[in-house]
Amino acid sequence: MKLLTLLSSRVSLFVLFAMAVLLLLAPITVLAEPPAAESNEALAEQYFGAVFGKGDMEIGDAILTADFQRIDRSQSGTTLGKAGTQFLADYLHNSFSDVTYTIDALAIEGDTVAVCWTARGTNDATFGVVPATNEPVTWTGMSFLTMKDGKIVTEMTNLENVSALLGDTGNLRLSPSYAQ
Repeated sequence: MKLLTLLSSRVSLFVLFAMAVLLLLAPITVLAEPPAAESNEALAEQYFGAVFGKGDMEIGDAILTADFQRIDRSQSGTTLGKAGTQFLADYLHNSFSDVTYTIDALAIEGDTVAVCWTARGTNDATFGVVPATNEPVTWTGMSFLTMKDGKIVTEMTNLENVSALLGDTGNLRLSPSYAQ
């Protein structure tokens, strides 16, 4: 009987020790790779903050897939590839050198991130056919970003107040050459 009690207490100690080790190691395993939702949110923030807000094309190269597509529903579904999107981001940054993009709302479902954003900047250089106005401009939009393997594959976007980017002629102030 004493042998059985001694053996039972040693097994209990071993089980408790094993459970403690598993509990200590479990958070390390979970934290080793960030959840997809956090990674996708960070990609969205880099896309709008660094690529469009700062014109940082190195970040663009790092976070956009080679076959990236940007579909602009506010311009009859105009589709840009990676190079055209980077050109557009650089063009906007050059025309509104102090441009900032603010993410107003963000929702994530699987590999899709829905972003409601606001852009603000001073039109301090030619934008399309319209010379600099040196006036502040605000425009808003909504974008759906699709992610795959830690990169952005597509953006489907819609500008909500395109009139903020229209000149007196009523023509979109973006240069047609941006659709590369």
